[in-house]
Amino acid sequence: MIFGVVPAGGKSKRMGRPKLSLPFRNRTVLECVLNALRLGGCDATVVVLGTQAAGLEPLARQAGAHICMLPEDTADMRATVEIGLCWLRREFGPNDKDAWLLAPADFPALESSVVAALRCAYLANPGYSIIIPSCGGLRGHPVLLSWRHAEGLQEYTPGQGLNTYLRLHSDQTLELAVEKPSILADLDTQQDYERLLKLSPPWH
Repeated sequence: MIFGVVPAGGKSKRMGRPKLSLPFRNRTVLECVLNALRLGGCDATVVVLGTQAAGLEPLARQAGAHICMLPEDTADMRATVEIGLCWLRREFGPNDKDAWLLAPADFPALESSVVAALRCAYLANPGYSIIIPSCGGLRGHPVLLSWRHAEGLQEYTPGQGLNTYLRLHSDQTLELAVEKPSILADLDTQQDYERLLKLSPPWH
């Protein structure tokens, strides 16, 4: 199985208002991400919601996702992701043949074709346990990891971020080139939002 892990515990400080419920292509930002994961082949997706984001729960459920509510604010995205992984372990009992996609909730232009390409690359290249999309030489999201990296991340040095963990496993990483600038298009500020709204219609 391929699981989606969508960390959504941030407070949208740079945006100045809740960004995941903003309208985008006839949906909300969060629904766009979840829709792309579903259409791209994720078998199950968990959205990890922060203490101030309970209002997103119905949107996530409507999009077919499972919900994991944070008991308290987390220090960083790694901590949020680890809680989501623990939820998946408890509810689904994944094994080493399974994998998970780390898909931040603020990439509303995410394309299902990218998700599908990552899944295909993972299945076709058993010698790699991490698949990262890149466009124009820049790495983006989502990132696909073998389930064993859920265990590895939990045991990794506290205080170190996800990017540091990924660099540590560069020898197990396949960089998948895709002509999709959307993998780089995260939403942090009002300017980001306005730029994303001007992009072409969905590429799903």
